[in-house]
Amino acid sequence: MAHPSVALGRVDAPVKGVLSVIAGISVFSIQDVIIKSIGGSYPVHEIVFVRSVVALVPLFVIAYVDGGLAGLRTRRPWGHVLRGGAMLASYTAYYLALIALPLAFAVALFFVAPLLITALSHVLLGEKAQLRRWLAVATGFLGVIVMARPAGGSIEPAALLVVLAALFYALSAILTRRLGATESGASLAFSATLLYVGVNGLVGLWIGDGALAQQSHPSLEFLLRAWVLPGWRDFGLMAVCGLIAAFGFYFLSQAYRLAQATTVAPFEYVGLPLAALWGYLFWSEIPAGTTILGVVLIVGSGLYVLHRESVRGRRVAAGRGLRPRV
Repeated sequence: MAHPSVALGRVDAPVKGVLSVIAGISVFSIQDVIIKSIGGSYPVHEIVFVRSVVALVPLFVIAYVDGGLAGLRTRRPWGHVLRGGAMLASYTAYYLALIALPLAFAVALFFVAPLLITALSHVLLGEKAQLRRWLAVATGFLGVIVMARPAGGSIEPAALLVVLAALFYALSAILTRRLGATESGASLAFSATLLYVGVNGLVGLWIGDGALAQQSHPSLEFLLRAWVLPGWRDFGLMAVCGLIAAFGFYFLSQAYRLAQATTVAPFEYVGLPLAALWGYLFWSEIPAGTTILGVVLIVGSGLYVLHRESVRGRRVAAGRGLRPRV
């Protein structure tokens, strides 16, 4: 699962930007495998709590090396809280779905997020979108319907969780865009991770005794299961997720700092073949025909929206007498 980032001090290095986004998406795909593997033994809030505690250390070091601890200061704390809350809701919904769905299915469905960002940018930021872009958004949502509605006709609830995760992700991206004018990427990542530690710790104290467990759906069981002291192997895997989160954040923020979003964003789709590969290797999952059709519709729509954004950016640059970067 990828993460929105802030581009401060941007330079023009598209090759490094592309390599950075591929590195970020690749390590996050490994995190998905780990969480899906150990999610049958621990609750989601325990895993995210341990992951976030571990992630604080490398994030602190990265902030120190990348520009000093002054970069962790903020003038808009409530904006950080709102953004961190949206990201926490996105993570939680996504991981709850991940435990119940094939890996490639969940990852592909989550890529509806760029389409939701387009729609929310129009509603919340007043950004104009032409009819062709709205048609692309509609086509992408058709892909969601195709994927979420299996042959039997009923909708898998976990698929709706992925769409909910994408919606909160889109909201966090909009908030990131607003905060990016004054806040550093380090402060956004660090404050969000602190929020994850606090909220998941409180959730563990509230429902971590497992009194509400024994639910029929695997996603509910993953949410309400009791906290269990992990063995060294599982604790190590949770800790690895923390390192992945820290360095994944860094790689993605670097990607969008080193090159234009329209250059690097299409390479986030490298997560799809990786998810299909891990799903096949670890769980013998083979994507269904409806999944493949939905992927084509969602990815095609997302790439078209990115293309139109690139065209719009070149027109704006030409209107200002600027030379567009490639």
